[in-house]
Amino acid sequence: MTMEITIKSNDFYGEKYNKSFEIIEVLNLPDKREYHYEDEFGKCRIIEAENTVEIYRRGSINSKQVFKMGKVTSFTYMTKEFKAKYEIFTKKILLNNGKIIMEYDIIDRNETVNSISLEIIPFTKK
Repeated sequence: MTMEITIKSNDFYGEKYNKSFEIIEVLNLPDKREYHYEDEFGKCRIIEAENTVEIYRRGSINSKQVFKMGKVTSFTYMTKEFKAKYEIFTKKILLNNGKIIMEYDIIDRNETVNSISLEIIPFTKK
């Protein structure tokens, strides 16, 4: 049996993403849960804690996103050619049995440049 994670998103521009990846490691800690996996851009880590979700990516894309319900947080996005700092406003976080559902805006210099719905679903594959 392997564990997988499905990442689904769609945005303001109609861009859709829906892929599943094998989970390399799950860490169940007293106050949080971590999922480690690799996607087409590099190594990824999702940290789920009470009312907070963090997503880290290292590879051809490096990013750090912190989502806190009703709060504005900073978001760094780097590739070899490009580096940017944005802000994220988290409109919705639902944590249910490992499943994460979020809605958030990406803000650049006080202007909303994208609105994203994101669903993260870990599951066991037989």
